[in-house]
Amino acid sequence: MSNFLSKIDKKRFIFVGKIIFIFVAIVIIVNVMGETFTRYESEVDLSAEAATAFFVVDQGTYESSISLTGLVPSTTPLYYKFYVANYDKDNHKTNVDLTYTIKFETTTNLPLQYEIVRNQTFNGNYTNIIQNSTVRQDDNGVYYNVFTNNNTYSFGHSQRELDEYTLKVIFPESYKDYPDLYQGVIELFSIIIDATQVA
Repeated sequence: MSNFLSKIDKKRFIFVGKIIFIFVAIVIIVNVMGETFTRYESEVDLSAEAATAFFVVDQGTYESSISLTGLVPSTTPLYYKFYVANYDKDNHKTNVDLTYTIKFETTTNLPLQYEIVRNQTFNGNYTNIIQNSTVRQDDNGVYYNVFTNNNTYSFGHSQRELDEYTLKVIFPESYKDYPDLYQGVIELFSIIIDATQVA
C-alpha cells in the first residue's frame, strides 16, 4: 500500500481533486439557480405586473397598450398595474392644472372579462370604473371592445400626483377544454387618456 501511495503524484492528485470539487460546485450552483429562476418566472406569471406609466404633463392624447400573452383559462385572475402621473421620469411636473378622461380598448381575440379600479385594491368593497361597454369595427373589419366611464379626473400643478390603476383579467375556466382556441393568441389592452388644461 505504501508503495502504491509513493507512486502517486501528490500535486496532480490535488489538482484533479480541485477540478472535481469545482465541477461538483458548479453543477450544484446551476441546479439551485435554475430552480430559483423558475420560481421567479412563475411568480411573475401569477402577478403579471405591467410597468406601464403615463406622464401627463401637458394637454393632449396619451396611448399605450399592454400585451396579454400566455393566458389560460383559470379561476385565478391576473392583475396588471399602470399609472397616470402629473410628472415625468425626470421629475418635471406639469405647469398647469389638468383634467383627464380615460378609456380602454381591447381586441376581441379571447373571451376575457375585465375590471379596473383606480387608487383601490380588489379586496373588500371596490368600484369598477368601467361603466359602459360597446363594440366598434375599424375600416379593416376588425372588432374592438371599448370600455369607458363618465368620470373626469384632475391633477393640480403645485405638487406631484399619481393615480394607480389595477386591471383584473379573468379568463373563464369553462374554456379550458378548448386549447386550440387560445394557445398562442395575443390580446391587446389599450389605454387612451385625453388630458385638457383647466381654463
